[in-house]
Amino acid sequence: MEIEIENLSDDNPAETSSTYVFDIEREMANGHTCAGLVRSLASVMDTEPNRMQPLHAAVNCDAIDALFRTRRYGDARDNVSITFHYDVYQVTVNANGKVVVKE
Repeated sequence: MEIEIENLSDDNPAETSSTYVFDIEREMANGHTCAGLVRSLASVMDTEPNRMQPLHAAVNCDAIDALFRTRRYGDARDNVSITFHYDVYQVTVNANGKVVVKE
């Protein structure tokens, strides 16, 4: 599921940027957080994932998958989030499965 929020620039009201919110909880629960991130970014960029710059060029995908991997008894990680830049986007991943992509 994707939600787009349009923001007006404070400096120039004619300029707008968009913020997208995705739910990747299913991918995260299966230990594939980066797969969910690729799906989210491909949607924002309106392109096929195989035509994108590899995500691992921007972040360590193994580390992200490990960081958000569920705990031993199936509990999600509490209060964990990470923010990084990919192309012209700022990407924030939260332990609750929400991904926020800002232009």
